[in-house]
Amino acid sequence: MLCRKILWLPLALLLSAALLLPDAARAVRVPGVYAAEVDLPSGSNGLREAFDAALEQVLVKVSGRDSLGNAGARRSLVPDAGKLVRQYSRLPRGRVRVEFDGVQLERILDAAGQPVWGIERPLLAVWYAVDDGAGNRTILDGNDTSGRKGRLRAQLQAAADARGLPVVFPLVDAEDLSRMSFADVWGNFTAPLQQASRRYSADGLLIGRARSLSTGERRVRWTVVTRTEQFAWEGSVSGGPGEAASWLSQRLATVADTGGAVRLVVGDINSIDRLGRLQKYLRSLNIVQSAQIVQVRDDRIEFELQVRGDSSRLQRSLDNGRLLSRVTADAAPVAAGARRPDLIYNWASR
Repeated sequence: MLCRKILWLPLALLLSAALLLPDAARAVRVPGVYAAEVDLPSGSNGLREAFDAALEQVLVKVSGRDSLGNAGARRSLVPDAGKLVRQYSRLPRGRVRVEFDGVQLERILDAAGQPVWGIERPLLAVWYAVDDGAGNRTILDGNDTSGRKGRLRAQLQAAADARGLPVVFPLVDAEDLSRMSFADVWGNFTAPLQQASRRYSADGLLIGRARSLSTGERRVRWTVVTRTEQFAWEGSVSGGPGEAASWLSQRLATVADTGGAVRLVVGDINSIDRLGRLQKYLRSLNIVQSAQIVQVRDDRIEFELQVRGDSSRLQRSLDNGRLLSRVTADAAPVAAGARRPDLIYNWASR
């Protein structure tokens, strides 16, 4: 039943109550986006060279663009990588871990008109099937840590980490197999895979189909699937997570000088609990710079959002989440003389 008495409380009281409520379900916060591990060259300039190499890797993760991962692009943005280093630590086997100042780095990318892909990113469940044509069929699972399967899983994980792409490898146990099968992966039937992936709180799928367990396999058929879109291609093992990250960043990364105001209406907000979760969810999105409530009517909350990017990028971010369900704007009623909102959603979280 609609809680009109709650929703017509003063907005200040609603917002202060919302601040005390728990965080909303959202995409995964990716650790280590602003850090990289690299070899430490010998010699007096070894540490400086390591800083440069680490920053080139971080620029790819933060921007989503491979083109920024070369020395020329890095030098044009940051001539001296050492000035952005927050901390570094020496590791075994001649390695060093370097962490950079994320705030300064994003400011540099903004000033250069380069995209920034925030640390909130969709979690992909990796379903990787192998059929060698001789009757041997397998699905890579989360317990594969040794042998050829272990090496393959490690390569996929390393490729995902290099692009700041969060992934999870399903267990492919009895519970998973009650919802999906090898034929679903091999046939690219996404519905049962999406159902099985809910167990892992995945926001999307990364499906790979190959003829061998070789880490050097070059003809893997890949498909990345989100809640509203999908993209397919053929490439290498490491190219799966890499291409998926590029495709996602093209849709979710934002550029500072393309921002503007977006009107968002969210329906079925019938309690302070839901309002609080919604407020925290919007604040967690990298694309949203500010969110102000401009109207409360029955169970509908209208926001004026200042965003990095346009309404289409905001829509993709909201569609990738699990909290809201999009409503066709043309189908939603609008009061006479009122501004039609840019985006309309309903509460969908369970």
